[in-house]
Amino acid sequence: MNETLQTIRQRRSIRKFQDTPVPDEVTEAILEAGRAAPCAMNRQERHFTVIQSPELLADMSRESKAIAVGLKNRHLSLMAQSENYHIFHHAPLVIVVSGPEEESLVESDCAAAIQNMLLAATSLGYGSCWIDFVLFLFQGPKDAEYRFRLNLPEGYRPYGSVAIGLGEDGPSGERAIRGNTVNHIRSA
Repeated sequence: MNETLQTIRQRRSIRKFQDTPVPDEVTEAILEAGRAAPCAMNRQERHFTVIQSPELLADMSRESKAIAVGLKNRHLSLMAQSENYHIFHHAPLVIVVSGPEEESLVESDCAAAIQNMLLAATSLGYGSCWIDFVLFLFQGPKDAEYRFRLNLPEGYRPYGSVAIGLGEDGPSGERAIRGNTVNHIRSA
C-alpha cells in the first residue's frame, strides 16, 4: 500500500494528548497542508488561527459548553454539562479554520483544509481530532468577543477546528473501517 493510503488508514481521532508542545516546524508543515487543500474556484480565502494558549483554549471550551448545555441533542448536552470535559481534550495546539460568511461552498473549502491537516499531523507522528464543538461559541452571546480575541478578518466565521499534539498512548496502527455503503454504477 502506498504511503498516502497508509496515512489515511492510520488517521484516527485522538482525545488524550501529552503536554508536549508541537514544534513550530511541525505546525508550519500542518498549516501548509491545510493551505494546499482544494477550494471552490481556487479562491483560497480560508483563514487559519493557531492557538497555543491553554488559558484561551480553556475559555473557549467553557463558553462553548455553556451554549451547548441547552441543546436538544442529549449527547452533546450531557458532554457540555461535564466539568471534566474539555472540548479540545487539553491539546497543546488548536487550529481554527474560518472562511467568509457570505461565500458559497466555504464550508467544503474549510472541511478540505481540516482533512488535509488531520492527515498531515498523522504523517508527522502527531495525533489530531476534528473539533466542531467550538462552533457553538460563535452562535452565542460572546460571538463578537471571540471573533475579536481570535483576530478573525471582518466577515469571516469559524467552520471547524483541529486539536493537535502527541497522543498520550503514542502512535497507533491502522483502524478498522466499518459501515459506509458503496454503490457502483457502471455502463452496461
